[in-house]
Amino acid sequence: MLCSSFEPLLDEYVDGVLAPRDHALVAAHVVDCANCAGLLEELRVIDALLLTPRTLDPAPNFTFKVMAEVRSQPAPAVHRIPTLPVISAYLAFAWTAIALFFFFARNAADGALGTVRAGFAHGLDGFNGLAVATGHLFGPHLTSVTALMFGLLVVDAFAALAIFGFIYIRRSGDPRSAS
Repeated sequence: MLCSSFEPLLDEYVDGVLAPRDHALVAAHVVDCANCAGLLEELRVIDALLLTPRTLDPAPNFTFKVMAEVRSQPAPAVHRIPTLPVISAYLAFAWTAIALFFFFARNAADGALGTVRAGFAHGLDGFNGLAVATGHLFGPHLTSVTALMFGLLVVDAFAALAIFGFIYIRRSGDPRSAS
């Protein structure tokens, strides 16, 4: 038989999955054919290499070298989105879209406004109910409680402005924030 008919069977021969008849034929051919015997030896070496587990140990100073390389690299550029222009563009687009909606879809816009008005009226009814319930709860002290709540709201608003101002000042003084 020709080598071309035995070469496809060599892999199965190494794995030991050939039928007994084919196994005997391949074994007899390999004894007489140096070419197929060499190929069979290569397949056995490849199988042995694939079955041998390998562990790779890094060099003893691997971490030090990597960290030194990282430190030598320039700091990555931080791309910040400018907040004020983005908000301004959003507001301009939103109000333009609303104006176009009112201009081109007048009936739908009137319906939307009616829905908003009705919702606002229901919200005011709920707020009035809450005010009545709060009045029963606090009685004669309602004015003092309302003034205290308003004062707390003002303090919260100033605190929020101070925090945003502090963040803005920190960012404008940060040399990394320059884009």
